[in-house]
Amino acid sequence: MNTVKTLKPTGGIMKHTNTISIAMPFVLAATITYGNGAVAAPQITQADLSDSTITIYGTGFGKKDQPAPVLWAFGQDVRENGVQVAKEREIGLGRPVPVAKDPSLSIWSRGTGATFSDITRTTGVTHTYRATNEGWLGWPHAFGGENTPYSDKAYISWRIKPAGDINSYRTVRISDVGGVFDSGKDRYSPGEPVRILTSTGSEISGRIVHYDAAKSLVHLEAGTLQSTDSVGAKIVGLNSGAYGLLKGDEFFQSSISGKYLRSYETLNQGGTNSVFSTNRWIAVQFNSSGSELRRGFETQSDSGYGVPNISKTTNWKLLEAFIDLSGEYGSGYISMDSKDQKWFKNLYIGDSKPQDAGPTISNIGWEPAGGAESVNVGLNFGEVYFDTTPQRVVLSDQGLFSDVRGNQEFQYITEWTDQKILVDIRHGALAPNGPLFVYVFDESNVVNKTGFCVANCDVDMSPPSKINLGIN
Repeated sequence: MNTVKTLKPTGGIMKHTNTISIAMPFVLAATITYGNGAVAAPQITQADLSDSTITIYGTGFGKKDQPAPVLWAFGQDVRENGVQVAKEREIGLGRPVPVAKDPSLSIWSRGTGATFSDITRTTGVTHTYRATNEGWLGWPHAFGGENTPYSDKAYISWRIKPAGDINSYRTVRISDVGGVFDSGKDRYSPGEPVRILTSTGSEISGRIVHYDAAKSLVHLEAGTLQSTDSVGAKIVGLNSGAYGLLKGDEFFQSSISGKYLRSYETLNQGGTNSVFSTNRWIAVQFNSSGSELRRGFETQSDSGYGVPNISKTTNWKLLEAFIDLSGEYGSGYISMDSKDQKWFKNLYIGDSKPQDAGPTISNIGWEPAGGAESVNVGLNFGEVYFDTTPQRVVLSDQGLFSDVRGNQEFQYITEWTDQKILVDIRHGALAPNGPLFVYVFDESNVVNKTGFCVANCDVDMSPPSKINLGIN
């Protein structure tokens, strides 16, 4: 019989068999509202940890009709409504992601341009999806494909890694090129720094992404460059010394019409259409004939602008979207790493919410428009989690949810009642010898403010303090 250690509420150690059972004071059950609803009280009082599962006990978890999420797509580990499927077991890296009307053949019923990639956040995930210039997937078969069943909520999370500051990408006509620019490692990643000297005498800094000699186009990472600046501007590579003349008669940018996510209720018969683009998060309400009724923003004055900048760094980021259409007025938010959040609110849907459909993943990845498909945007996306409720369980090595940010790992739920939850443990990027804190979200998207520690509780994962050596 195996013997393991268990923490008692007082911090003492006692012996136990088979599982680790941890009980902590109710002070750890303080909650915060991560969504936009009233404060609820998911309280964890005990957790049993085995090699492969965590059993969580407490109160206020609420009812969840289906414990498992609608879709769990983490590389080859694909589960639809609690059933493991083999749809992405046999893949070819660089090959197109299959899209089919037949639910036995693919996860997604619609999409274009996405390919399989071995760029992943953790070794436990076998692959992600790659979008170059254009690549998106949508209308998962796990939620009815193009014929979605009724639902009044949607929670979507996914990871994304841009090749560069893609919100600052530009494509410009170029001529009189001399020398060879030091482009990036591929057609989508930034290379050497460049200086752009405009005809008015101003100077703009950026980086070259790719020079397409056949089309006389240069792809740049230069967020402040506008079309008027590029007319007759000279560009110089600061490492290579290569140069050219920007024409400005052909100028495209990625930051005005590229979409990372669309969530519709129906394909074209009305309901709420929520759209997350590079610069806006808005929701548009349509009637059953497809005519626009009204729009929803966080405030009318911001008109949806001010979304998180996903390409500020090229690190993996956690993106989340929550859409609540359960009342007469719809609302929803997108967030990045559980901190940068943007809402739409007060969208009246009382007379136009479909009675037989619900919000789904319509497009996820990169969907350009208005010429943005000419810009060499590259990004990876994956680890897709989709459910009709925000109820979920995550693990982190941080003891306060305010410190968790993107450092969280979703757990696969196999059992859920108001007082007990069972999950398959998934460490992801969390260190196996570090502390593990459990966070539970209820149906109002409320999470316990302080994590409930289930392993390695005496390990300090805080960064080392700076030491003043007193040396001048």
